[in-house]
Amino acid sequence: MGPKDYDRTTQNESDGQVFYGYDDKETGTTDWYTKDDILDSTTSTPSDDDDEW
Repeated sequence: MGPKDYDRTTQNESDGQVFYGYDDKETGTTDWYTKDDILDSTTSTPSDDDDEW
């Protein structure tokens, strides 16, 4: 079905894959999921000024 209610998205330039980010305000991290709802990675939450993560 795909991710819902995500906070942000990003797309890989190399292969075009889209990732959906869910921010955790308490830890300052973002969990990134694939279109299949599979956790790919966790990073520091990008600022709203950042284009990439």
